[in-house]
Amino acid sequence: MSEKFSIIGDFKDFFDNNMSGETFDEKTFADFLTENFITVPKKDHVSFIMDALKEFYDKNLKADELDVKSFMNFMEPKFTAAGYRQGFNPNPTERKKGNILILTEVGLGDLIIATGAIREIRRIYFEAHITLVAHRDSFIFAKLCPYVDEVISTDNYNSIDEKFIDQFPNIYELCMKTASKLLARRFDVCFSFSTRAYTDLLMYMSGARIRLASIYYKTLAKLDATKNTHRLLRQVKLLATQPVPYGDSHCHMADRFFSLVEEILHVPILNRKLEVWCTAKDISAAKEILKNVSNPFYALSMGGTLARKHYPPEKYARLLEMIAAEEPSAHFVILGGGNEDLKSAEIIKATSPDLYDKRTTDLTNKLTYRQSAAVLSFCKMLIANDTGTGHIAAGLGCPVLSPNCFSANFKMSNNDTPPRWIPYGVPCVVVLPEHALPECQDEPHSIYGCRLEDTPHCITQIEPETLLKGFHLLKERASKKINEPIYIH
Repeated sequence: MSEKFSIIGDFKDFFDNNMSGETFDEKTFADFLTENFITVPKKDHVSFIMDALKEFYDKNLKADELDVKSFMNFMEPKFTAAGYRQGFNPNPTERKKGNILILTEVGLGDLIIATGAIREIRRIYFEAHITLVAHRDSFIFAKLCPYVDEVISTDNYNSIDEKFIDQFPNIYELCMKTASKLLARRFDVCFSFSTRAYTDLLMYMSGARIRLASIYYKTLAKLDATKNTHRLLRQVKLLATQPVPYGDSHCHMADRFFSLVEEILHVPILNRKLEVWCTAKDISAAKEILKNVSNPFYALSMGGTLARKHYPPEKYARLLEMIAAEEPSAHFVILGGGNEDLKSAEIIKATSPDLYDKRTTDLTNKLTYRQSAAVLSFCKMLIANDTGTGHIAAGLGCPVLSPNCFSANFKMSNNDTPPRWIPYGVPCVVVLPEHALPECQDEPHSIYGCRLEDTPHCITQIEPETLLKGFHLLKERASKKINEPIYIH
């Protein structure tokens, strides 16, 4: 209201200062209107906002920097002029209807970690229209989500080096590809289930009035004062209207996502389980694959986005041999796709040919993601690197045994990878190397513990015998239904 009356006051001042008798200077009046009002073609609001984004980018881009406050000062009048930043207030009395946007992160595992929060949002806003934005790699699952009305797939990041994905030129390029789709839908509320600067910019560019994102509590107080524009990952949290801090609590990403619902809306979470969705056809395919092999089935997945996460396949072969010796009826199913998974399966075959031929079903590069999930739903346990398959297992309620490259001699903080991304809500045993190798010993340590990215390193110190101890411990915890992680070394 104050902005509206300010404009009316300006108009009155113009009238008092420029109107003399019957004299009327049309050019002066036109200049006044141009200066004080932004006119937007009624049917072209999306183009108007996208042009404004490009204008800011062209005028203000400097290396990888983005002054978020300047960006908002430039863009907010444009959004107001185009009729955005309106909509309902998500409080307990007005939360049934509305147009809601949910943004998820890049990987398949990232989507699964958000599934519980997505379900809770639907429970609360049971009459709302909910749109889910999912990365192309996770779209095969997202399109089956029963809690949303629409799923939009974003372009993937293949054209951009992962190391530079959060620099402004790159997030601008990615945002331009998706923002126009979102602006056309006129969202009221946006939940950003992500840690990416790109997703936070997309949250802002959606046009939603209420924008919710999580932020590390130690950076919250610094955001308004900071002038370091290169700290983009911290600054973009200013784009949220209500950033939810986390610190000693909300350690796991799933809990951070739940907190966006719980702390902002003051609504308790009723169900913290994650979900994975498959079709009847996927389940039938899995049954056909497993019909002629003995039970119990133990799944093995050896992938992972970074090579430092890869446990040596020959050591996995030794672990499977020891399990097979203890359980004569056990059968192993190898899941995964891509060249690295194929190479790992070949190493297991070469290391232990008898085990591979008689006790193993190798399904690498033979199944879709959803078919792999369907197979995993029949397995007693998943043995896996830190990879998306572990999150699929969590969504299915399958226990997980996982070697990890984070060393036990480091103190684990809430922002380190293991507590943030381990399989959630299921029995889980994480096996760590006892000490970091010399190249990785110095503090501060990497969030992965191991500093190397492109080769298995600290993780190679874990012996199969230690994993076997984890295997026994996991079976015990699963039998007692202890659905929380434990770390051993």
